[in-house]
Amino acid sequence: MIAAPPSSILIVKPSSLGDVVHTLPAAAWLRQRFPGVRLGWLVNAELAPLVELCPLVTDVHRFERRRWGNPCRWGEFWAFLRGLRATGYACAVDFQGLLRSGFMTWRSGAPRRIGFAAAREGAAWFYSERLTPPPPAVHAVDKNLALVQLAFGALPADRPPPPAGPLLAPRPEQLAAAAALWAGAGWPMADSATGTAPPVLAVAPGARWPAKCWPPAFFAAVLDAVAQARPDLRIWLLGTRDEQAAAAAVTAACRTARPLDCTGRTGLGELLALLGRSAVLLTNDSGPMHLAAAAGVPTVALFGPTDPDLTGPYGAGHTVLRGRCPQAPCFQRRCPHGVASCHRGIEPASAAAAILARLPAA
Repeated sequence: MIAAPPSSILIVKPSSLGDVVHTLPAAAWLRQRFPGVRLGWLVNAELAPLVELCPLVTDVHRFERRRWGNPCRWGEFWAFLRGLRATGYACAVDFQGLLRSGFMTWRSGAPRRIGFAAAREGAAWFYSERLTPPPPAVHAVDKNLALVQLAFGALPADRPPPPAGPLLAPRPEQLAAAAALWAGAGWPMADSATGTAPPVLAVAPGARWPAKCWPPAFFAAVLDAVAQARPDLRIWLLGTRDEQAAAAAVTAACRTARPLDCTGRTGLGELLALLGRSAVLLTNDSGPMHLAAAAGVPTVALFGPTDPDLTGPYGAGHTVLRGRCPQAPCFQRRCPHGVASCHRGIEPASAAAAILARLPAA
């Protein structure tokens, strides 16, 4: 459908970290297609700091999901929706496709309300336009791009080029805080004599689903093998406070590697800054994997219960290692066999070799 250029567009994508990152290319496409558009984003409050690092977005609307889950604070939620409606968006695009996001898309008051025809939980009832991305859109990024291209009349010949600048840009104070974190551990960002620094390996041993998490002993074996091959390598562990136990277990299991544990010590801006200084990320299927891919950092990603064709690291330069469970991908948060059988078939040596292949020459 070819329509007049909209004056304002609201992106509705509240969560999660990886899903928000998957929507950034669609936001970039909208900004390139309509340079003067007012581009807003409705996002969960804990992820708002990430969206605020996107220079393409003009307005960030914080959805306080945890706070407003309390019936005593529902009045705040309705006030939020009234304020959103008063903003006067011309279009709203629901990339989440759930009942809650569909409802907020409708309550935004936008005359054009766009979403996936296959949205779940009845969300599609709230849309004025229900669209189905055609093949070969399979990955979440490609589906999101196809949705806005269908909605706003893009033809293959008039699709604008990708944006020249970064999709996410840490603030100066976040860059400084990231540098101070490593400097406190004796890791200057660059050698004072040569202006260079040893290569850095980032490691994300956590994930939201237990079935996605390879055991600490696996990560430790990989890190030991890499450290033996590259004694100059710096290794750091990343994650939230909830993942500090997993990081501590990895550190305790290491025999050669001496990783720096940064779990729970970075906000999203600092995490992005440190990933940008890393040569490779070893990771489960997790939010940081998508953040690194968006920052152009090569990843070595471990996949078991999920499908990398749908939600793997997007773009070139990544290595995906898949387990060999015959039922994979089962998309179960916990292994139905109780033994994480999808982790079988990936040896630490294979992951170490993939990392070493991505590191700059010694």
